[in-house]
Amino acid sequence: MNKASVLLAASAAALALTVTGCGGSGDAKSSSSGSNPTLEKAVKYAQCMRENGVTNFPDPNKNGRFVIAAGGPNRNSSQFKKAQQACKSQEPPGMQDDPAELAKDQKEWLKLAQCMRKNGIQDFPDPQDGRLLVPRDKINVNSPQFKKALNACRDVAHVGGGAEDGNG
Repeated sequence: MNKASVLLAASAAALALTVTGCGGSGDAKSSSSGSNPTLEKAVKYAQCMRENGVTNFPDPNKNGRFVIAAGGPNRNSSQFKKAQQACKSQEPPGMQDDPAELAKDQKEWLKLAQCMRKNGIQDFPDPQDGRLLVPRDKINVNSPQFKKALNACRDVAHVGGGAEDGNG
């Protein structure tokens, strides 16, 4: 993964949750009971990021994934990059690059992007570097048109990760 970004594990079916900003509430801290090592590591990573100056870094969802909602951390800021370096040892599984997986995801996200545009979401972007960045300032992910297009494209792409909210 590009170390300057927080990736979301998402399938095309989960894209709706990702881009609408569901998840990532503070629930992970209270649900971490020692039975999910991935979740525990993700919670520690979130705490580390906040302790290192990224005060609006979200808690992971119950699956140990991060969902960056509108107004979330600016992953391009120097503070974010410094915190990321400081918290590198705390990174949960799945936050490292896998070039083969990124190449596969690139193809799958492209299928989804093409389908979304075909179904009326003209501003839906192509993926970049195996990641999909959804610009919520240009796309109303809560609109009936978006939801209809997403439903039509649900089975088009099968990706392992890389969806991002475009507000970072």
